[in-house]
Parts: sequence; structure tokens; C-alpha cells
Amino acid sequence: MITISSVTLAVVLAIFMRSFQEGSYGIMVETAVGKFSGYVQVHQKDYWNDKTIDNGMVVNEQLIKTIKNIDEINGVNLRLESFSLASNKMNTKGTMIMGVEPAKEDAMIGLKNKIVKGEYINANDQSIILGSGLAKYLDIDVGDTLVLLGQGHWGQSAINAYPVKGIVKIPSPVLDKQVIFMPLLLAQSYFSFENGVTSVVVIFEDPDYTEEVSAAINAVIDTTQYQAMTWQKMTPELIQQIEGDKAGGIIMIAILYMIIAFGVFGTVLMMTEERKREFAVMVSIGMQKKKLMLISFYETLMMNLVGIIAGILLTIPIVYYYKVNPITLTGEMAESMEQFGIEAVLPTVLDFNIFLNNTLIIIVITGIAAIYPLFSILKMNVIKSLRG
Repeated sequence: MITISSVTLAVVLAIFMRSFQEGSYGIMVETAVGKFSGYVQVHQKDYWNDKTIDNGMVVNEQLIKTIKNIDEINGVNLRLESFSLASNKMNTKGTMIMGVEPAKEDAMIGLKNKIVKGEYINANDQSIILGSGLAKYLDIDVGDTLVLLGQGHWGQSAINAYPVKGIVKIPSPVLDKQVIFMPLLLAQSYFSFENGVTSVVVIFEDPDYTEEVSAAINAVIDTTQYQAMTWQKMTPELIQQIEGDKAGGIIMIAILYMIIAFGVFGTVLMMTEERKREFAVMVSIGMQKKKLMLISFYETLMMNLVGIIAGILLTIPIVYYYKVNPITLTGEMAESMEQFGIEAVLPTVLDFNIFLNNTLIIIVITGIAAIYPLFSILKMNVIKSLRG
């Protein structure tokens, strides 16, 4: 029971820790990518290397239809992004203007639920919403008028004043202090860019199909004019952050496996030492050492398998619970995560590969530990063991 319990605990700890690690990476990608930039975007060919409004594109129905006809794709969001100087009273700040399709944008990133004051915009509004950090800096409230000054398409002047309809709390503090959302039609009018957009965000359900979707889009569009890009290419810094965290996670999991290995070996060692007299008696009455070694190996193997199965069965409901009800972080830890635009929660992920990989590692550890009883029997001095 001690041996089975140690293996069970080892399986639970290993799988639970790895599911939390992978869950944290998943929430990083979902928050920073899936719920904002999208997993795949289509741009004008030169836009990503030089993100100016002059490198935007005029979207036609044929391009949208071509993209939507790909099986995995559920829809597209059009965006027009650029920068302007925002001013209220004596306060001025450089801001990022995001012209969006309000209904589609809300469905993608849940903007309406992030409204902390006022109301959400609709497609035909002549008003704007802005981040709470930006509103605080500019000392502006719902109902006030914000003056914007920037550069429109092909060098045209972009200047106008818009009433503030709502204030929204964005998880990323950096973005919260500089973003202004306005209806796409209003943004196109402000920047003098009729039917213009800077990006087409492609909507699909499974992020595992990111590369396939990007390749499928590039296969059907004019790649001399347009380009489909994956989030990995658009946000390489996020990949580096995940890889760096994984390196630390590997060290932690390696330490955990060392503890598990010593724990399993300790129980096997204890069991073997306590049974030396039993082994000596069996050998003395005619049992061959080879057969005794085989029996001992089968016993250890069966105990380990029972422990592994018990660990998996015990871990599944725990992992599922924290997948549905993730741990919500508070205090400094939450603030540090939000600084990177990551939602301050720790979910688990119910992934078959995590269960398989960690189970195989535990099997290897227990298999190595099972070798000790075999050597103990092989080198056993029967007379000495009987006296002991």
C-alpha cells in the first residue's frame, strides 16, 4: 500500500503540475492573441514591416468571400488601426485608434463586458470609447468631448472632436492607457480612407489549426498583394516569453521527478529489505533465483501499474475542476501578470498528451526502481539472510 500510494502521489503531482503549466501558457496565448489580435491576420503585403495607414488596403467583397469559403474559418473582423494625438483641456497624449466592427469585436474580445462606465458603441455611432487608464490620464468622462489630431491616408490631415460614449477596462495596462475604439465607418471617415482597413482578423475555433489556416488563406489569395500571418510571426516576443517560462518549468518538473524517484526507490528499498528473509526461505526450499527475480519484478510492476492507474483516475476530476474553475490570482502576482496583458487566472488543461508523457516518465522511474530487488535477490547470501 505504501508503494502504491507513493506512485499514485507521484502521478498526481506530475500531471497536476504540468497541466497548470500548460494551462498558464494557454491563457497567455488566449488573452494576448485569441482575445485581441487573433490567431491569423491578413494584411497588405508590406504592412507588417511598416505599420502605417498608407500601407492599409481597400477590402472588397471578393477577398472576404474567398477567405470565408475556407472550411475552418467562421468569419472575419475588419480593423483600421493608426495613431493620433488626443487632447482634453490641458492634457495631451499619443493614442492608438482602433476602428472596429462593434458587434463582431464584442463577440471576439468581449468589449461590452469590459465597459466600466457609459455604454458600448454601435456601427453607426459618431462617438468613441476609450481605455480607463487613458481616460484617467486625460481627465475625461462619459459625455465629454475628446479632440483627436493625426495623419490620414496619403498624408491628409485627420482632425475632429468626438463625444465619449463609454470607458472600457482593458486587461493590459499598457493598452488600457492608450487605446481608443471607434466604429469602423467613423474611423474610415476620420482617416479619409473609404473602405480601408489595416488588418482582417480571421476567426476560427481551434488554435491548433493556425498554421493550416494561414497556409490555406495564402493558397487562395493574391500573395503579391496580400499576406496571411500567424500570431507566432506577429508576436514573437510572446513565444520567447513562453519558451523562457518553459525552461524554468522544466527545471521545476525535473526537481519534482527527482523527489518522486527517491520516494519510489525508498519504498522499493524498504520493501526489499523487509522481505529478504522471505526470499531466503523460498530459495532454501528450492525456488530458483531467476524465477524469484521474475516474481519480484512482476509484483513491483503490478504495484506500479495499480498506482499509475489510481493516480490517473484521481487526477482527471481534479484537473477538470480547475479547468472549469481556474484559480484567480490577487495582489502583486495578479498585477505582474496584468502588466503583460495576461488575465490573472491559473487554469489547468485536460490534455491527453500530458497524461501520456508524464505516465511514461513515471513508468521509467518505477521500472528503474524495480531493478533493485532483482540485484538484491541475485546477490543474496541465503545463510546470512536466514539468520537476519
